[in-house]
Amino acid sequence: MTAVSKERLMVSPELAALFGQAQHHDRAGRLDEAERLCRLILRRLPNETAVLHLLGVILCRTRRLVEGAEMLAGVAAAQPGNIPALRALGDAFHALGHLADSVIAYQRILFLQPGDADAHLRLGLSRQALGQLPGAIAAFRMAAALKPADADIRVTLGMALEAAGDTAAALAAYADAIRRDADNAPAFLGLGNVLADQGRAAEAMAAYARALHLAPDWPDALTNLGLALQADGQLDQALALHRRAAQLAPDAANVHMNLGTALQLAGQGAAAVDSYRRAVALAPEDATCLSNLGQALAEQGQVTEALAVHGQAAALAPDNGVVRFNQALAWLLAGDDARGWPAYAWRWRGGVDELADRGFAVPEWKGEDLAGRTLLVHAEQGLGDTLQFVRFLSRLPSDGRVVLEVQPPLLALLRDGLAHSDLAPGDVAVVARGRPLPAFDLHVPLMSLPAALGIQEAAGLAMPAPYLKAEADRVRAWAGRLGGERLGTGALNVGLAWSGNPRHRADRLRSMSLADLAGPLAALPGVTLWPVQADRRRGDEDVLAALGVADVALDGFTDTAALLTGLDLVITVDTAVAHLAGALGRSVWLLLPYAPDWRWRLNSRDTPWYPATRLFRQERQGDWAPVIRQVVAALKAQESARPALDTPSGTLPVPL
Repeated sequence: MTAVSKERLMVSPELAALFGQAQHHDRAGRLDEAERLCRLILRRLPNETAVLHLLGVILCRTRRLVEGAEMLAGVAAAQPGNIPALRALGDAFHALGHLADSVIAYQRILFLQPGDADAHLRLGLSRQALGQLPGAIAAFRMAAALKPADADIRVTLGMALEAAGDTAAALAAYADAIRRDADNAPAFLGLGNVLADQGRAAEAMAAYARALHLAPDWPDALTNLGLALQADGQLDQALALHRRAAQLAPDAANVHMNLGTALQLAGQGAAAVDSYRRAVALAPEDATCLSNLGQALAEQGQVTEALAVHGQAAALAPDNGVVRFNQALAWLLAGDDARGWPAYAWRWRGGVDELADRGFAVPEWKGEDLAGRTLLVHAEQGLGDTLQFVRFLSRLPSDGRVVLEVQPPLLALLRDGLAHSDLAPGDVAVVARGRPLPAFDLHVPLMSLPAALGIQEAAGLAMPAPYLKAEADRVRAWAGRLGGERLGTGALNVGLAWSGNPRHRADRLRSMSLADLAGPLAALPGVTLWPVQADRRRGDEDVLAALGVADVALDGFTDTAALLTGLDLVITVDTAVAHLAGALGRSVWLLLPYAPDWRWRLNSRDTPWYPATRLFRQERQGDWAPVIRQVVAALKAQESARPALDTPSGTLPVPL
C-alpha cells in the first residue's frame, strides 16, 4: 500500500506524540495498535487529514476496503493535491473492483505529477483489468520510459503485449527486462510463454528452466516447464514437476488442473479425476476445470456423472468451444447420437486447435437436395477419420455432383476404391487437399455428415462392408509375391499393427510394444504374422527379425489395402489400419485402451461402424497383458475353424 503523507500534527505535543507512535506501530506491522491510537486522536480532532489518511490505509490493509476508501476519498477531497492519499485511494478502488474510479484517481496524480512512473504503472494495471489493453500498454510504456533501469515494469509490459496478441513486441519486452536484470525469474517465465506459443519448444524449455533455477520453489515455473516437457513427450519428467508445483501451491486450481492433464496422458485416470476434483473445489465456477473433470470421468467409464459435470460446464460457458466439444464427445461416447452429432460441430468453434474454418464463400450443406448443384465434401482430421466417414457418401442426394477432397496419402486409394465400389453416388470427383478445387456451390466437412444426414442412433452409422475395394492388380501382385492366392497356404495369415502416430495426444495409451504383442502371437503354431504398419519405431525391425517375422515394404495405402485384402485377420491397435481393414470388410480384432476413443463407446465387444470387427478392451488402465492373453486364446480357438480358410472370401468367422 502507498506510503502515508509525512505531515505531522501541530495541535499539541501530546497528540503529535500519539500520532508518531501510531506511525511507528504502522511501520512495525502492529496495525491494531496503530488503528487504536488513530481513533483515539480522531475523538479530539475528527477532521485531521493526516490521521484520517493513516487510518484509511490501515483499514485497506486489513481488508475493510469500503470504509477505507470512503476515508481516503474524504482526505483527497479536502486536500486535492495530496498525492499519497490519491495513490492509496486508487489502490483501494482497484482492490474493490471499482476500476473506473481507480483510473480517475491515478489520472489525478498524473495531472499533478506527469512524470510519476508508479502512477503510470498503476493506471496501466487498472486499464488492463478493465480490458482496455491499448491504454494499458501505453501506460506501461510510459512507466518503462520513466524508469529505464526497472526490469519488472518491462515484464508487466510484456504480459500485456502477450495478452494483446503482439507476441513479437512481448518477446522484445521480456528480452529487454533480462538485459536489465539477468536474474529476473518472471522475465524468463514470460519469455518461455511467448516462445512456447510460437512453437519454439526447445527455447521455451530453456527459458522455463532458467526461471526455475532462479526461483526453485515457484509453482508457476514448475508447472509451465512441466507443460513444455509434456508437449515434448517427456511425460515422466513433466509429472514430477507438476506434482512438486501442487505440493507448493495446494490452493492453486490451475496447478491441479495441469497435474490432472499430465496424469490423464500418463494413463493414471483415477488420479487425474482426483486432481480435477481438487481444481473444481478451488474454482467451482471455472468451466475449463469442470470440463476436464467431465472428460476424465468419461474416460473412467463414469459416464452419468461425466455428463452432469459437462452440463454444468456448458451452463457456465455456453460459447466456449473446448467445453462444448468435450460435452459432444461425452454424448457420443455414451451413444447419444441425437445430441452428440449436432454438438460435434463445436470442433470448428475452438473445440479442436488444429481445425480452422476454411473460409469458403458458399453455404454449408445441411442435408437439403442438391438440385443439380456441386457439393464439396472435405476431409478434416486424421487419415483413419477419412476412411471411416467416407461411408456416408452413399447417403448423399443423387441429384447433384460431389467433389471429395482428401489428404494426399489417401488420394489413389479412394479414387480407385470408390470407383470400384457401390459407395459413392454417380458423379464423384476425388481430389487431393492442397490442389486447386473445381467450382462448387455448397460444402460440408466430412465428419459433419452424420449431423447433416440426421443420424439419431447407432443403426444409422452402419454400412455393409466392404465399402472400399483394393486395386485388383495390386491384390494379385501381393498374392503372387507372398505365395499364391492365399498367403502362406495352410497358415492363418494375420496382419499386425501395434502403434500409431507418436504425435497423437493419446498415443502413449493406445500404442503398445511390438515385442509384447508379436511375441506371444508368433509362438502360436499355424499362425503367420504380416506387419501391416508402415511407420516403424526404433528397434521394431530388430524385433521382427528376432521373431522370424517376414518384414514387407508397403508403398502407401493402396499397397496396404491390397495386402489386407488377402489376409484372414487383422489385429491392430486404434490406428488408421483398423479403419482401412474395416472398410475393406476384413475381419479385425481391435485392441482398445481402458479409456477408448469416443467412437468405440464403452463395454461392447462389437461396433456399428464395422460388422466384422471385434473389440478387445483393457480392464485396467495401461495393462495390455490380459488383452494379449485374450487374443492368444481367441486365436487358439480358431483352430476349429480351419476348414473355413478355403472359402472364397478368405474371411474367418470371428467369435463374438
